[in-house]
Amino acid sequence: MRIPARGPAAGATALVTVLLAAITGCSSSGPSDDGSQLLTALGSLADDSGTKEVTFLDASRVRELSKDDEKRFTHVSQPASPLLDPYQPGLLGQRFEVTGIDTAIDTGEAGHWSGSFDASAITESLKSEGYTQSEKDGREVWAHPGGTGAALEVSEDEISYSTRDSDPMAAVDPEEGSSLADNKDFRRAAECLGDVYRADFNPLSSSNPVPLAALGQQAESAAENTEVLCFVVKDDAAADRLESELRTVISAESPKFDGTKVTVEKGDRPLVRAVVPDSATQRPGRLIVSDVELWMTAAQ
Repeated sequence: MRIPARGPAAGATALVTVLLAAITGCSSSGPSDDGSQLLTALGSLADDSGTKEVTFLDASRVRELSKDDEKRFTHVSQPASPLLDPYQPGLLGQRFEVTGIDTAIDTGEAGHWSGSFDASAITESLKSEGYTQSEKDGREVWAHPGGTGAALEVSEDEISYSTRDSDPMAAVDPEEGSSLADNKDFRRAAECLGDVYRADFNPLSSSNPVPLAALGQQAESAAENTEVLCFVVKDDAAADRLESELRTVISAESPKFDGTKVTVEKGDRPLVRAVVPDSATQRPGRLIVSDVELWMTAAQ
């Protein structure tokens, strides 16, 4: 959901609220690669999805990391999809296994998953809910005749869905050059995050000097997790201000953020990057769930 222009305190609270809703669902001081896996996932969503929070998850990597300690990765282990609401019966059927998802990219209204799925069981569930299949632009799409609910495309290794009212599958079938991977701010943030198993993006209001905030999770092993904050800012002056403000928070909140490294990259679409080391007392995802001061600084 796009955060409208508002006062500093309300804007900060909204940012944390939005990201916390999304998150309940290799360590170094610099990016370990160009974020290519993340960029590939961003390429499956249309650019207009970038007006909302976007979550990428390498679920297979999280399962590998958490096999000996699932509780540690609770905050960052689930895709952020409305189709996986634990409080409502799913369109995908009672037998649908979330563990079949290997990678996921989701917004509040659209997403694309890769993995291993029981397509027959899913389509039977859709039929039982009154869904019918039809061809649209060469794609076999499941939709409800009443125009309610989600539109889906299902196969043994991919699921795409959209809840948009108008031309829903356009959200997960972007034309060449019009995906989130082509959005300069999202690409800049993805390359800043580097090799992450989870990334949460949040576009801020047009009046905010930080148009896009992103948080990535890196881990070479389950024992050590690094959280990377990347802020795309409007100009060099805004980058300098944000760097100073982040350093002030780090100092004031000691020892909470001790060891955090803040860097600035100026030029076209400047970046402010904060690399926050693992915490002995908090789980991965703590920068959204509990230790929210750095996020709040960017939202003000």
